[in-house]
Amino acid sequence: MEYANILTGGIACGKSVVAKYLMLEGFNIIDADKIAHLLLESHSNEIIDYFGNDIVENNIINRKKLGEIIFNNLEKKAYLESILHPLIHAEITKQCEILECKKKPFFVEIPLYFESKFKYNARFVICVYASQDLQLQRIMDRDKLKKDKAMQRINSQIDIEIKKNKSDFIIDNSSNLKSLETNINNFLESFKQEYGLL
Repeated sequence: MEYANILTGGIACGKSVVAKYLMLEGFNIIDADKIAHLLLESHSNEIIDYFGNDIVENNIINRKKLGEIIFNNLEKKAYLESILHPLIHAEITKQCEILECKKKPFFVEIPLYFESKFKYNARFVICVYASQDLQLQRIMDRDKLKKDKAMQRINSQIDIEIKKNKSDFIIDNSSNLKSLETNINNFLESFKQEYGLL
């Protein structure tokens, strides 16, 4: 696809903040996490049958409880992925085909792009970057996790340095919001040049 671009990065690197900024700049965003949440709801019966009622709170799946289970059990993680990942891929592909017809660049926010077994056809891959030390600190602060639990989440993904090296563009989010804004604007200048939008 000529107009689809992947927005990815590691856990706690700031992908969602960048996605919101790009949306304010007028770009369409397809959010893989939002799609995953909707599919989790629509397939909740099947998932609850497998994982049990412990993951249910107020008649809906508690994603935090489900996350705790799959981060500690590879077999259960693989089962959940076997249900959701093909459906997520199909839905993203469908939405990409609709946006591709508009002939304007858009972004697909896929946190686990490099980890995925599925191929996503896109022109550029953009990585939102922060060092592993920063990822660790942010997860511990944000999710109130101890160091070993936070590291477990980081280690469940491909190393951020590998993601950075495999990407076409890097948006550095190692400092504050003002610095991130500058880095996004610098990225957009190069990005728009590639599409002949400047």
